Amino acid sequence: MKNYESYRVDDFIDDKDFEDWVRGRSSREAFWRSFLQHYPDRREAFHQAEQFIRAATVAPERISEAEIRKEVELFIEATGSSVPNRSPFSSIFRSETSSRLPYGFRWAAGIAALLLTVVGLGWYSIHTNSTPLITRQADGPTHSPEGSANQFVETFNHTKQLLRVALSDSSEVLLSPKSRLRYPSQFVGNVRKVYLEGEGSFSVKRRKQPFMVYSGETVTKVLGTRFVVRAFDLDKKITVQVLSGKVSVYKANPEHTTHNKEVNGLILNANQAAIFEKSDGNLTKTLVANPTLVRKSDKEITFVYDDVALSAILRELETSYGIPIQFDEQSFEGCKITAALSSESLYEKLDLLCKAASATYEIIDGQIVLSRKSYR
Repeated sequence: MKNYESYRVDDFIDDKDFEDWVRGRSSREAFWRSFLQHYPDRREAFHQAEQFIRAATVAPERISEAEIRKEVELFIEATGSSVPNRSPFSSIFRSETSSRLPYGFRWAAGIAALLLTVVGLGWYSIHTNSTPLITRQADGPTHSPEGSANQFVETFNHTKQLLRVALSDSSEVLLSPKSRLRYPSQFVGNVRKVYLEGEGSFSVKRRKQPFMVYSGETVTKVLGTRFVVRAFDLDKKITVQVLSGKVSVYKANPEHTTHNKEVNGLILNANQAAIFEKSDGNLTKTLVANPTLVRKSDKEITFVYDDVALSAILRELETSYGIPIQFDEQSFEGCKITAALSSESLYEKLDLLCKAASATYEIIDGQIVLSRKSYR
């Protein structure tokens, strides 16, 4: 049993499973996600090691060990005593610790720590495979926070797998391949802003400060929820899908001021989605491709019915999936259903119900509208 209560930065770095988790391939995802709840005193070492592992992933073909040694020597000679404080990773490089690391990794780790120190001075940038690229705020997008001296971090996912990005407020983003996320190293002020190019699945921690995702010509604003934003440059549309909670989606309007409170946008609940058409700037509401259950219940929902009124079934589906279902109860009066709909998706359930009740359904403005078939 590992003594996690006394884990230091170098212990986390030496832990192969922790390293795998940072890189998104651990089999103990739940353990590391809840680690700080059980060991809150290890928070600083935990986050330092996580940042260190990301920065230390240097592609070997980019630079030889001889070049690394030369750069280290030049860096030390150039900086000398000009760095006022030691790097938070300096304790990692005691001889007793570095001797436990493979030779190639020691040099890569050394470079990574030195670069992180330089980043702290605000004049260097790092770009490594599927690891954060720390840049100056001046290099950022148009909507960068006004007057903020907070440093921004940029992460680009070069891999073919989802890349987990942990933000300073404990929110998390699963960044899809070929996607880029730009975010402050620490959230400050009365709003939390990030900038997305590509696709990311957000799990936002609830705070007083709203969380805003700028993606192309749209802004998604939340307080705490789970949602997915897809905004690749080559796509014809931008989509926002809500997994839980509620978000507002609107077009980024530079003319919007404190005197003009009107915002052209949508309110989305769980299982609803917004689609922004780049060609005409049209923003519409619909449903996600595969709605999931949102109702929390102590007992399992079976969706098994024996001679049950269709209206009662539709109300249960509405509550279970959190999606409004509109229908004329008088039109379906006396219609009763016997069916077992446990394994079907929501749309499959609706198809079967409509077939039994001689009805049809449409998705309009993020709602399901059910109506009787008309026969002429």
